[in-house]
Amino acid sequence: MNRPLFPLQDQLKGFSRALFSTWLYHKRFNILFDCGEGVATSLQNSVFGIRRIFLSHGHADHIAGLVNLLNIRNLGAGDQTAPLKIYYPNNNKLLEFMIDYLTRTQKDLSFQLTWIPIEANQKIELEDQKGDICIQTFETKHSQKQPSLGFNIIETRRKLKPAYTDLCQKELNKIILEKGKDEIAENYPKTIFSFAGDSRPVNPFDVKDSLFLCHESTYLTKEDDERNFQQHSFLEEVINTAKEANVETLLLIHTSLRYNLDIIYSAINEIKNKSDISFKILILYGDNFIDTDCPLLRKKNYRLKNLDE
Repeated sequence: MNRPLFPLQDQLKGFSRALFSTWLYHKRFNILFDCGEGVATSLQNSVFGIRRIFLSHGHADHIAGLVNLLNIRNLGAGDQTAPLKIYYPNNNKLLEFMIDYLTRTQKDLSFQLTWIPIEANQKIELEDQKGDICIQTFETKHSQKQPSLGFNIIETRRKLKPAYTDLCQKELNKIILEKGKDEIAENYPKTIFSFAGDSRPVNPFDVKDSLFLCHESTYLTKEDDERNFQQHSFLEEVINTAKEANVETLLLIHTSLRYNLDIIYSAINEIKNKSDISFKILILYGDNFIDTDCPLLRKKNYRLKNLDE
């Protein structure tokens, strides 16, 4: 039996390459983050499982897959009546152009399609999910000409109240019997997944204690941004952001085509050697999820298992 490379291995599928295409599908929540070219081709009939799409911004490499995805859901061999909600940054002109185009060309859809503009610091409930799950948006800094957003999946969890943490189970059971579970436990929000799209390093506070942060690392060094666009992040500042945010796993996405895996590994190891890093670092290299802690992966890429299996 093959062990997962990381806890979310059987829940994630995606593709990311700077300038070309970026998207990430989280099967557990039926959510697609961004919709770059090739989504429908890769997911095939799994596109019918998508119930929500969250778009970080309107650049072509993050939305070009919308046209084919809607077409496949309308005509393909699957549940053609399943509704789809697409959330996008409010007042994003590029996305408004795309919405207008799709509205004009996709008039006879077999399913309900809803476009929902959203703002930073907005909470979106996921009523169809088991448990108390929501999406919390946060502002990202990418292009000065258009707004962009990041997204946290937040789960409401339970923990012992501080006053009862030193009691043994027998004592806790007695209190529960007398006063109920709510007497000893309280709810708290836990960020279990974060997607930052394309951006400069996000505010660590926005992804604090996230179990899994997806963050772009277009460049390995600041000097590699020759045109000085200052719209993307470089490796060391992303790792520092993840460290300050106290994340458990960092997934690097949107790496430039100029770097092969050996170059990326060397850059990561150089930073590891001079910094205390306690979290796991993964790379979405094309459509392969690479665990940088596994030496075998330096010679062979491992794909996620097929979501239909």
